[in-house]
Amino acid sequence: MAKGETDMSERTDFSVTRAEALELLLKAWNPKDEGEWISLEKALGRVTAKPLYSRNTMPVYRISQADGIAVRSADFINGLPDTLRWVKGVDYVQADTGDDFPDEFDTIIPVEEIYYDSNNRLGLAEGFIFKKGDCVGEAGTAVRQGDLIVEAHVRLTPLHLAMLALGGIYQLEVIRKPKVIYIPTGSELIHAGIKPERGQTIESNSLMVAALLEQWGAEVACYPIIKDKPEELAEALDKALMTADLVLINGGSSKGVEDFNTGLLEKKADLFQHGIKAVPGRPVGIAMIGGKPVINLPGPTFAAFLAMDWCVCGLVHHYYGLPAPRRPKLRVSLTKPLQKWPDYETYVRLILARRDGSYEATPLGWDQNLPDSLLKMNALFIAPIGVSEYQVCDEVEAELLCGPEHLV
Repeated sequence: MAKGETDMSERTDFSVTRAEALELLLKAWNPKDEGEWISLEKALGRVTAKPLYSRNTMPVYRISQADGIAVRSADFINGLPDTLRWVKGVDYVQADTGDDFPDEFDTIIPVEEIYYDSNNRLGLAEGFIFKKGDCVGEAGTAVRQGDLIVEAHVRLTPLHLAMLALGGIYQLEVIRKPKVIYIPTGSELIHAGIKPERGQTIESNSLMVAALLEQWGAEVACYPIIKDKPEELAEALDKALMTADLVLINGGSSKGVEDFNTGLLEKKADLFQHGIKAVPGRPVGIAMIGGKPVINLPGPTFAAFLAMDWCVCGLVHHYYGLPAPRRPKLRVSLTKPLQKWPDYETYVRLILARRDGSYEATPLGWDQNLPDSLLKMNALFIAPIGVSEYQVCDEVEAELLCGPEHLV
């Protein structure tokens, strides 16, 4: 989409919703569906490039479907035989679950229907009823050659791996991981491990961003810290766009004197939007440059996390042709009143707890330190546009950040 078609530069003075911003990006980005071949052992979590079909028929021949013995149905034509005289290996054979057994035998009697007396002679349980062909799995009952095992654009789970191995697939084509480059910016930033002095801030977002991207299936490279110098920012961005599928710039997204990133993106972009109707994280910048998305994440940790959560997560899954994951939701009752700007969505951090068969939600304020305000939350409530306040006991829909088993 060219500037002349929608003139996105004219839209930088007001915000769009998260959904509108993501829709702009998804419509404009058409990543190449490139595949690569990997071994089955390395396929967990990868996304299939093509449908995968079984090369094997399993079982190859018939098998026993129970622990027991294999017998001949011809010996039961006239009723139950006197098995006390039977000889193992002649009149019957052992045939446990999954076992093949000699062709002359055609029926399995489960171990629950037999016994051995004190002289180790075979007996049949009282009330046993013989059924010809019982507990025999025919060839191909597990999978047949040509059966579809996995569709294209499926993220592989441990169960998929087992089925692929059963089907004789040991090398497979998966979609190449998207290459994401993360560029931290800010003259005040220093690397983790260095003791900060006055005016310095530890660059910690790269660890969070890289972990999230790897969790979603992306290949991540983090650039060294770029100081607030426009020419260095431009050089770093140009370099990143040469090799990355997606570029993330952190910091410099607001309207401060040294917030150069917004101007840089607007100058280079075919599509540009600055500002989202959601807080925290309103000054997110989104751009398309040379057919590639560039996202300017806000600097504060929680704001950066939220931009990753609603925007970058959607982009990575779009690359794979997958829907973005959704968190489980619960109806909860507020323990405190809430006030918000009606013109913006607001992310509210919650602590959920069970109370008399239902759930109470306590909003966390910003008067706490970051570990208390970010690490103790177990749910989020996204208060919508158009609402300015909530009262105690109002019911809202919370998105869980943990399993229900952790709610106490």
